[in-house]
Amino acid sequence: MLKGQKSKIDNIENVLCPFTDLYITQGAGEGTHKGTMSIDVRGKKSGERYPYYAPCTVKCLKTYPESGQVMWQSTSKVRCANGYIGIITFMTAHDDTMDAKIGQVVSQGAKLGNMGTKGNSTGVHCHIEFSTSSNTTWQKNSFGIYSFQNEQDLDSICFFDDTNILNRKEYLKPKYTNSITPNQENKYINLPPTVESWAVYDISVSPIKKNAKAYLNPKKFGGLTYLIYDYHDNNTTVEIETKDYGKVKIYISDTVGEITNTPKYKTGSY
Repeated sequence: MLKGQKSKIDNIENVLCPFTDLYITQGAGEGTHKGTMSIDVRGKKSGERYPYYAPCTVKCLKTYPESGQVMWQSTSKVRCANGYIGIITFMTAHDDTMDAKIGQVVSQGAKLGNMGTKGNSTGVHCHIEFSTSSNTTWQKNSFGIYSFQNEQDLDSICFFDDTNILNRKEYLKPKYTNSITPNQENKYINLPPTVESWAVYDISVSPIKKNAKAYLNPKKFGGLTYLIYDYHDNNTTVEIETKDYGKVKIYISDTVGEITNTPKYKTGSY
């Protein structure tokens, strides 16, 4: 996103990527991010303290000055790239010039902070991690690393309007510009509550019974809706993202699954 950029459809803000340029130096689950969905981002030139911006209108909940770290939460329900509409909570870290105050509200597109080296950092960057939850619990995981509950990867949360992707192709989609309506941009696969078991497969395998990785249970949730990221196997399968299995594909050809422009059932990453 760019400084001052805003995005809203039907009075709901679309969560934009906070960075003008995106170069990921450490991804989710890597190195000091084990067991988390956090990433480290630097700007176009290594070592420069680029600003980053509020991805939606947010409120400062907690600050950790010793590491330039701030916990933020959306002030209202927002729209995420994975189809989730609700409250998000996220953490930014390493801002040497951090001046955020608890209770401070920052409008979408306004400056949120600067990349830096404060705390445990080997180079100028912004550490960021998102959660699709209002839960502010910040606790150590099994690797001894602090994280949120229900964390999500950056490309599950953010739309990348006007962000220059420098090194990670998976972050090139989806986009959600102010000139595009939900009906034109997103497609959803809806799994009805009449089905108790729907197989999921790794993206690279054939969608046959022996290759099933796990099973979804639409009936348990009164039906499930997933954002479609891509089509595979001659359009007989669609790529979705789930909480437990990450990005996988499901078979949809000649099934009761219904593709629509808007979500029909419970959205999320179940």
